[in-house]
Amino acid sequence: MTIETYPITDRASWLAMRQQDVTASAAAALLGAHPFMTAYSLWAEKTGALVPTGEMTAAMERGTELEPLAVKRLAKLWPDCRVRQPNTYFRDPEARLGATPDCFVQCPGDQLGVVQIKSVEPSLFRQNWLRDDGTIEPPMYATIQVIIEAHLSGAKRAAVAALVISHGIELHTVDVPIHPGIIERVRAEVAAFWRMVESGQRPDPDYGRDAGLIETMYAPSQEQILDLSRVNHLPELLDQRAELSDRRKHDEARLREIKAELLTLLGEHSLARLADGRMLSAKRVQRAAYTVAASEYIDLRIRKGLAT
Repeated sequence: MTIETYPITDRASWLAMRQQDVTASAAAALLGAHPFMTAYSLWAEKTGALVPTGEMTAAMERGTELEPLAVKRLAKLWPDCRVRQPNTYFRDPEARLGATPDCFVQCPGDQLGVVQIKSVEPSLFRQNWLRDDGTIEPPMYATIQVIIEAHLSGAKRAAVAALVISHGIELHTVDVPIHPGIIERVRAEVAAFWRMVESGQRPDPDYGRDAGLIETMYAPSQEQILDLSRVNHLPELLDQRAELSDRRKHDEARLREIKAELLTLLGEHSLARLADGRMLSAKRVQRAAYTVAASEYIDLRIRKGLAT
């Protein structure tokens, strides 16, 4: 296995390097273990079906700005060790697998270690990292990421660090065993992914998680009628859609009825006590005027069949 290394000099060239690979940060999507990405969204990004803007999200900006703080905290936690940011992209060109480690740690008499830093909002830390017994366990996607970073960079130790900022600053580090089985599984899934891309195929969408992406990508260019008569479950799907639409209308109408009855019972009062101890309150709220920006949406309608 030959690993190529590229110093990161600017964001644009770094993004271009990442585009040709499945990166460690995205690898968990191919195992169904990524909270923000699916195999389908990864396919869309790598094939150009969805053109990346290159713009940083608020979460990405937060992570980038807080990363130097986390590095300083790690240096303070391990004063006898050398803590540094490599600012390097590591790439296995044969596997088309890449990684940008956040931090290297070299302690006296110890092997090189890699640390993946995550900036975590306090409530999400409690929900996704903190177990009932008080121990800390990184989410699977972060574990997979740092294992692949260690694999590509040659590090023999790995850890995930969670930087949690609320009224104070907390840094929690968790050692991660570098499991060869996970490395083998990721490499196999990455190889299968690129074979799929090269053959012109695509992963099945997760229609729940990928719904917004599919709407974004939809751009009709054909005028002729598409024959979907062989998709046997389609009539049932359309019937279910119609049923849900009718149910939503009924539910919204019933909600308006309930609200009207409650307001009638309240009369001139704004507060009322119920038999079970709950309180009912109502007040009139002034909504500020605003202008809706221009936008577009997909108007999906079902019409009666056309004569053949």
